[in-house]
This record gives sequence, C-alpha cells and structure tokens, in this order.
Amino acid sequence: MPLESAKDLAKKAHDFAAQDYDLRAVIIKKITRPIIIFTMLFILSGLLIWIVERSLDNANIVTLSDAYWWSLVTLSTVGFGDVVPISGYGRLIASAYIIVAVVFIAVVVTNIQDALRQYAILRDLGMTGNSMERHVIVCGWSRISKVCIPELLAAGRAVSVVCEDENQIKVVRQVGEEIGGNLFVTFGDMTKRGVLERVNIGHADSIIIATDEDTLNLIASLNIHSEHPELRVIVYVKQPELRKTFDASGVTYVASPFELGGRLVASAAFEPEVALLIDNVSSGIDGHDIQQFTVPEGGEIVGANVDSLRRDFLSMGGPLLIATGVPKKVGGWAVEPNPSGSTEIKAGMILIVLGHGDECSILSSDLGLIQGR
Repeated sequence: MPLESAKDLAKKAHDFAAQDYDLRAVIIKKITRPIIIFTMLFILSGLLIWIVERSLDNANIVTLSDAYWWSLVTLSTVGFGDVVPISGYGRLIASAYIIVAVVFIAVVVTNIQDALRQYAILRDLGMTGNSMERHVIVCGWSRISKVCIPELLAAGRAVSVVCEDENQIKVVRQVGEEIGGNLFVTFGDMTKRGVLERVNIGHADSIIIATDEDTLNLIASLNIHSEHPELRVIVYVKQPELRKTFDASGVTYVASPFELGGRLVASAAFEPEVALLIDNVSSGIDGHDIQQFTVPEGGEIVGANVDSLRRDFLSMGGPLLIATGVPKKVGGWAVEPNPSGSTEIKAGMILIVLGHGDECSILSSDLGLIQGR
C-alpha cells in the first residue's frame, strides 16, 4: 500500500484542524483498525490450522498452543520449522495466511508511517492543544491582535491564539519568538467547541475576539458567553453602531478602535496636550502606565479611605490613584474616576493607578495588592 502524498496528508490535516476532531482519536483509529484486523487473522489462522491438523497421524500441531506458536512464528517470518502443517489443507491455509500476513504487515507499517507524518503536520497546526491556566486567548489575526498579542507577551501573560488561516501560524509564532514568553498557536474555527478546547478555554482568564468580521465576532461571543459565563470576553468591533448589540450579548468589554481613535483625533484639535498625554500613557513611551490592582481579603488597606491611601502612596513613592472599581449587582463593574476621599476601601475592590512600572510594583510588594483581576 503506497504512502499518502504530503499534499494529501496536509489537506487531511487542514480539514481535521479546522473542525473539532479529537487528534488522538484520529491517529489511534488510523493505527488500530489494521492491527485489530490482523489480530483477528492471527487468531483465525491458528484456530483453522489446529482444527485441520490435530487429528492427523504424526501431526505436530496437536494443541491450540502449538497452533498459535506456529501462527506467531510464521507471522514473524522467523520460520523455526519445529511446528509445521503436514496435510494438504493445512499447507493451503498456511500459504494463504503467509500471503495475507505479508500484505497486512505492509498495511500496518504504511498506516503507522502515515499517522506519524499526519501527527507532525497536525502538531504544527496546534492540534495537540495546551495546558495553560489563567491565560489570555486571542481569536483572529487582525490589526488589533497584531498589537495586543505583543503587549500581552511583554506583560508576562501566557497567550493562546486561534488563527483563521493556517498561513498566519508562522507569522504569529515569529512574533512570539521576537518578544519571548509563553505562546501557543492553533488553527481552526473559533465557533467550534473542540477548537476552543485546544486552547484550554475552561482554564482561561479572558478571551479577546478580534477578527475583522463583526458578524463572526458576534456569533463567537454569544457562544462563548453562553458556555463560559464567568469568562471575561473582550470583543473588537469595526462598526461603532454595533456596540449596543455586542453589549447586549453579555460581553465584558466592547472595543471600537475607530470610535476611540476618532475621539482622540478630535481632542487633539482643541486639547492637544490631553491627546498627547493619552497617547503617551497608552503606548508607554515615557515609561508611565495605567494598571489595576485588586484588594485581597484581609489586606492591610481594607477599611482605609481613599484620602489616607493616596497619602500612603505618596509617602512610599507609589503611583497616583485615579479610579476605583466595584462589582455591580447585575454583573460587570462600576468604575469611579477620581473617587471621593471618603470612599472606603473594601476587599475585592479594584484600584486603578497611574505611574511608572517600579512605582506600581510597590503596591504588590509592600501592600500585598494583586495586579489585575
């Protein structure tokens, strides 16, 4: 049986990867089917040769163990010659068994080779999956993901990427090699459950849906939110008028870069320094960054107020507190910019700060706050 061409194997691997097939099941099925048939042939040949030979005079295949010893020796092509059929029917069975055995050995070896080659192709397509936890999943390779993936990796976050086009895999991996970090890339349809299971969505911290197709983004966000309601879902929207539709789908955050960019451009026309500040902070050009921290249960600042916290931050050379966030009763978060000085700090509250990286790191090292949420 000839080996499948690399082109045929690649096409099969492409079809498997695009769907939600179980990789191990596909490979095991390809290998085990001929092995099962071959095992049945081994058992049947031994049984037939025993039935034909056992009652003959001078027979040396008398017991089932003799028959299966002969079958095994014949199959292995060792040919000891200590146990052989002596009747015409026995030799006919032996001849047929040898011919069929040779063919099946070739089939088994060919299937194993094809399976190994197909596994290598599927592994390159990310079909082997990953075991990441508290990672960020990014679906789609677009202008947005080209920016956010390097940012996430540079921030030390583990990232799993689902590409819609297999040709994008090498490009994304190259980005990971240039920046470093924990990056996994796969290829497939992000609306398929099996594809999302490859990126271990059940243990992810959040997912960013960032294809250039708003319809596909909406379908994916609805499916993901319904199956993983606790997962943070961030969606990229090209058409700002669809924001309300996405908000109603239950996503955590809707990003409309064109809308945001338009406001920034308008601000630059009459408040250029404000626009410059926003641009510098968002890009981290001068080292400043906006970060958020979570107040843990039993934290030393629980019970304090915003005024005292700001004084503590100032005395220890920490960042500037610019906003707080508390969970809403109906889901989501309420963020209060420039909170009142009398606002009480509670466990689970979010503190949003502005400062250099080393200033922000003080909040974790000295006050025990948890970066992120």
